[in-house]
Amino acid sequence: MKPNAALVNRPSIDFKTFLGLSYQATGRNLSAKADASTRDLSDAERFISCLAAIRDPQAAAVFVPSLLTHASFGVYVAADDCDMLDILQSSAGMPYVMANTMANNVKIAVITGTLAQWRDAVTSGSTPTALMPVRQCFNKIYALFEAVGLDVWTGFRAKSAPDQTFYLEDKRNR
Repeated sequence: MKPNAALVNRPSIDFKTFLGLSYQATGRNLSAKADASTRDLSDAERFISCLAAIRDPQAAAVFVPSLLTHASFGVYVAADDCDMLDILQSSAGMPYVMANTMANNVKIAVITGTLAQWRDAVTSGSTPTALMPVRQCFNKIYALFEAVGLDVWTGFRAKSAPDQTFYLEDKRNR
């Protein structure tokens, strides 16, 4: 079975309260840079941008790697028994709930982690040495985050693998 994944849990941010309290405390509109962005930012991007503006009023509306721990996401994964173990191993440190299914040798899990943890898990599961089903799963998760505008892999480049998957190569070291 080819593993599959779906993004099932995203952060819910009370911008009205957060920005109101922040304005009272700092006298600044923390979302000014995010609001002026030419891109349509996701709530997570906007929130992280506002967090960066707390420290630096001139901070650009981009992901700040040290702030990726402030937004959590849950991913639903379905995979064969043996592949699920490798998927969970690549997701080390993230809490999960796992169960058997009515299909033989197939498990489901909901894995929850911060954007920083997902960045690391996808990078770990998308290596040339990862088993193909594991790479397929993390390639799917990568695509799910990219589809909602959450590109936290800017320091990496996707390289095609012979099995129709891709692995992530760290372009910062080259």
